[in-house]
Amino acid sequence: MRPIEEGRYVIVQRDETGKLRDITQPGFNVRTRVHEYGGGAYAAFNNIIYFVNFKDQRIYRQLEDSSKAHPITPLKNGDGSLGKYASLTVSPDGKKLLFVYEKEYDTKENANFLAVLNLNSGEISEPSIIAKGYDFYADPIFSPTGEKVAWLQWDHPYMPWDSTELMVGTFEKNALHDVKRVAGGRDSAICFPRFDRKNKLYFVMDKAVGDPSSSENWWNLYCYTDKIERITSEQAEFGEPHWVFGQSNYDFLSDNRIIAKMAKDGADYLVVVDPKKKSLSLVENDLSNYSNIRTDDEDSVFFIGASNNKAAAIYSLDIDSKNLDVLKRSSSIEMKRGDISMPEFITYSTKDEKQSHGFLYMPKNSRYAAPEDDIPPLLVLAHGGPTASTRGSFSFIIQFWTSAGFAVIDVDYRGSTGYGREYRDALLSLWGVIDAEDVADAVRYVIKEGKVDGSMVAVRGGSAGGYMVQRVMTRYPDLFKVGASYFGIGNLITLVEHTHKFESHYIDNLIGTKLPEGEKEYKDRSPINHLDRLKAPMIIFQGSNDKIVTPDCSREVARALKERGIEYEYVEYEGESHGFRTKNNNVDSLNREFTFYRKILIIR
Repeated sequence: MRPIEEGRYVIVQRDETGKLRDITQPGFNVRTRVHEYGGGAYAAFNNIIYFVNFKDQRIYRQLEDSSKAHPITPLKNGDGSLGKYASLTVSPDGKKLLFVYEKEYDTKENANFLAVLNLNSGEISEPSIIAKGYDFYADPIFSPTGEKVAWLQWDHPYMPWDSTELMVGTFEKNALHDVKRVAGGRDSAICFPRFDRKNKLYFVMDKAVGDPSSSENWWNLYCYTDKIERITSEQAEFGEPHWVFGQSNYDFLSDNRIIAKMAKDGADYLVVVDPKKKSLSLVENDLSNYSNIRTDDEDSVFFIGASNNKAAAIYSLDIDSKNLDVLKRSSSIEMKRGDISMPEFITYSTKDEKQSHGFLYMPKNSRYAAPEDDIPPLLVLAHGGPTASTRGSFSFIIQFWTSAGFAVIDVDYRGSTGYGREYRDALLSLWGVIDAEDVADAVRYVIKEGKVDGSMVAVRGGSAGGYMVQRVMTRYPDLFKVGASYFGIGNLITLVEHTHKFESHYIDNLIGTKLPEGEKEYKDRSPINHLDRLKAPMIIFQGSNDKIVTPDCSREVARALKERGIEYEYVEYEGESHGFRTKNNNVDSLNREFTFYRKILIIR
């Protein structure tokens, strides 16, 4: 993704010598809008690349040595819908393209399917639907022989981390036969189905068993032939929530051992799992975050990795020698070690005598020293999702704040992933309650420890994190002195009325009721209805093209603040969607936020 090119996504090729070149030509942006979060927007087979172009959402075909890309799907389907495609997968013989297919309508809810395209014809054609009837589909994959297809499916009101089904069927003549459910259902969440090199089906699964010590409470690895067999039994996570397509937390080595990411106690580990022995060994290195793990036939492992003091990069790992090479860094900016604030993973007690987690960063800048006995202001970070997590890997945004003199606490409130199913499910029915309490308790904890100035506390977050900003500022008005809400939610009813299909029933379970019967609860959990309690100024940022948290959500809060005479700023960026992508807007929003904080915390 290139912020300097208005946030355009580009496919890049690296050859054996390390030379890089763009495959994607100017005018194309490789990004899909399926579920609006996208992912899995391209696939490569031999010397051919298939990709989704953001502007028209069509699939294009391009030879790697050609500058020309040709569409293979229509501008509009015969029924007038817009076709959208994700999780592109080429069959082993290169003749079929398998994907998640979403039809977008103007006047009714989108419809989702599994579908295929015949790649031999070279003509523009509508996909052939091979699975339908469920609200959502994800992660379709071919077996190595191409005879089997496996995928995930689920229905409203569940999200994929609540209840999913793993299905498998025989693929023949553009159709699925002998389809059966392998695992899943109510209270089981499955992710990352994969076939190994011998056609055995693997997957990651957890269950709502209510026992945090049970391995079923954690996303562990399983396999299936004629029966389900558990491969790992760790109190750790091999899975993660399905927000985007195309993720890969594990892959297979040539001898069918598994190289995998395992999350435990706020950190990621790279491990090798032997399915036969059901044993696990750690691959030691200085990285603390891993994603998009892939292998080749020569046991080279490729992934995106980051550490506490190094920005993300694409790495290759030789599994025998353990030699780790950087193939491409995400940034050319180098910070001196003496200027980097390192995270401290903390676990603290909550108001209801449970535990929550976070990462604490203290101010650090080699060019400046604070006065003796001075303690810094605090900036609280609330991650989005809310079913997501934060990690202690290097972040330029966090370093921006710590280099400016702020202490930062990045909170993994209850409901976050990486700590087992019980911790994740603790948020169900209690969104805006226990997570807000956890954020407030984190602030109280670092104040009590004498690490920060309790009279100068700011809070920032985006999406569900933006909701958290507004929520804690109205629930704990004496604790927070200023806040920044990025595409946040002030009115839950407005969100439900305008958001997209993927999350249209997400809030039903987070609030514990649905509209219209739950209107009272929705209003009570909406910060916009408690602005009379607000004592601190707020700056609000929004993208005009956001289809997840639509501009109505932020505009409504800005109007209410203005009507009540509460100090605020409202900034809306034309053309931005959910999460800002262009360089100018990212720089501008950060500078505006910093200036706003200084005006409130320092000048006063």
